[in-house]
Amino acid sequence: MITLSFPLYLQFNSNDTEERQAQEKLKEDLWNIHFSIYGRGSTMYRTNELYELIFQGIPDSLRNELWLIFSGAIHEKAANINIYQKLVHESSLVKTDHDSTNDEIERDLYRALPDQKAYQHESGISALRRLLRAYACHNTDVGYCQAMNIIGGVLLLYMNEEDAFWTLAALCERLLPDYYNTKVVGALIDQGVFSDYCNAYLPDLYDKLKGIGIAACISLSWFLTLFICVLPFESALYVIDIFFYDGIKVLFQLALTILKENQERLLKCHDDGDAIMILTSYLDDLTDENINANDKEKKIVHLIKQSYMNYNSISEDDINRLRLKHRLKVVQTMAESILQSAAKNTLKYTLFTEYEIKDLFYVFKDASRISLTEATDPKKLAYETYRVGRDEYLVLCKYLSPWFIGEHPDDLAKRLFDVFSISTNSNVIDFINFIRLWNILLNGDFRDKLKLLFIAHMDEGKRREKAITTLLEPTTLLSISTTIDKKKQAESTMTAEKDSSVLEPQEEEAIKLKSSQLPLMNQTEFIHLCKSMYNLMTSDVDDENLFRALTTSSTILFKTGEMCKPYRRLEVDNKNIEQTDNEWTLSFEQFEAAMNAETSIVTWFELSSHRQSLEHRIHNYNQDFLR
Repeated sequence: MITLSFPLYLQFNSNDTEERQAQEKLKEDLWNIHFSIYGRGSTMYRTNELYELIFQGIPDSLRNELWLIFSGAIHEKAANINIYQKLVHESSLVKTDHDSTNDEIERDLYRALPDQKAYQHESGISALRRLLRAYACHNTDVGYCQAMNIIGGVLLLYMNEEDAFWTLAALCERLLPDYYNTKVVGALIDQGVFSDYCNAYLPDLYDKLKGIGIAACISLSWFLTLFICVLPFESALYVIDIFFYDGIKVLFQLALTILKENQERLLKCHDDGDAIMILTSYLDDLTDENINANDKEKKIVHLIKQSYMNYNSISEDDINRLRLKHRLKVVQTMAESILQSAAKNTLKYTLFTEYEIKDLFYVFKDASRISLTEATDPKKLAYETYRVGRDEYLVLCKYLSPWFIGEHPDDLAKRLFDVFSISTNSNVIDFINFIRLWNILLNGDFRDKLKLLFIAHMDEGKRREKAITTLLEPTTLLSISTTIDKKKQAESTMTAEKDSSVLEPQEEEAIKLKSSQLPLMNQTEFIHLCKSMYNLMTSDVDDENLFRALTTSSTILFKTGEMCKPYRRLEVDNKNIEQTDNEWTLSFEQFEAAMNAETSIVTWFELSSHRQSLEHRIHNYNQDFLR
């Protein structure tokens, strides 16, 4: 049975001075008077007197109750009785060694609030671990993200564990939407909103900060951690108190006030280092202790009041309107980043140009189906999260594949899908495998296309999986480059010569060996292969010659399979593999030799991918789907 923690300050706050205890008692008395007049709990009235009480700081003993009410988390808790206990149990069953989320949580536990005594002790660390793991289990779309350890650490200091959990949930899901995910989309959007407010209220300072390159990023750490990481801890608590009561506008108001207070010095700074030093020094001096009248502007309470006096016109409706404006910009920027990542990381697998990869990625992304969980998976590159199912893939084949022809184009397309979906999932194909397939279809040489057809007609998934590795190894790209080189005459001749000179005799032998390692094909599989080739080529203008060539080569291969039975038997026996005497089998080398003997077949494969340019294919897709 797991024992949940009470507010940690009760256990680790034994060094309070008598003066501070007296101040806390006075605050409690004032709050109790207010409760007696205006009510207590979620039904209490919002009054000007309540603002004044919050400005002076909520007493430690009431933070649990009031943070739960002000954040609205009290309602989620009431609607989900005992859910936290179940989540703690479920999350404890996950093996940390095999779970990247729990690994990340474990790394960040001791970084949360290292100066707080509660997190220098195992009981505090254990409570924070349970909280973060439970939330990751509760909200799998978000999981665990940066700054959650800091926010969760503060909540546990003043709230019991279950209340801290529901308050963290309210913060991540409602109060600061989209802030806490791997891409911190919400925080990036609010950066843009804050820049707009700076430009509107502090135009000269905005131009200065923009000029030295920190106008947009200066608020990120402030908002993401509710000022906890930049203010003295006791001062940050005042900010959290008023934030839970009045929402996101508090952060914008306070950030603008901090800049306004330092405007004169910031306008004189020379670079971003000077600006950061000025702001850091100012924020470090913002304490809640009694100070001299001359330093009155540095008082955190005074600063919060000033923020309301100067910028109270900022409303949540106004913020949401600006968020809509900047969301599009952030999404477009992220899309461009994903595009660059896709191009950079797939160039090594293909001979497409960067421009062609980007065009293919746009089309693939448009056809893909992706969940929020997959989109924020930290274990994957951004472009790897986009996948297409079988139906979407067939649509792409219709527009983009040079082999989607004949009376039954779906048959071969589905076989190719099965080959390249092995490494992801039987029902989806990711962009890496998609681009590899299209690289062979459009850039591959005759031999690689034959090998692709040969592998695609193996009925067993395990045999295909073993065979496909020989097609996707870097050596394959070398053979593909010869085809590309022929198209690009001047540079290609030199490149082809260079490529051939790179291969040592033992490397050439290794490539031959890899081809011979392809599994043998049985008679039924070969019949399906012949049908696919007939379907591909009978729609050609030269279909009579192709039909004759296919008939000749397939007849020879049928006889070859029959003639090789006894020899295959001896060879198989030497390898201690059981095989019946009458089993018809064919090797890839035999298939390749027969196809090579027919010039019209070789010519068809070499020209099939060039009958319509990739650009034209993509243009046709965009016309029909992206109007």
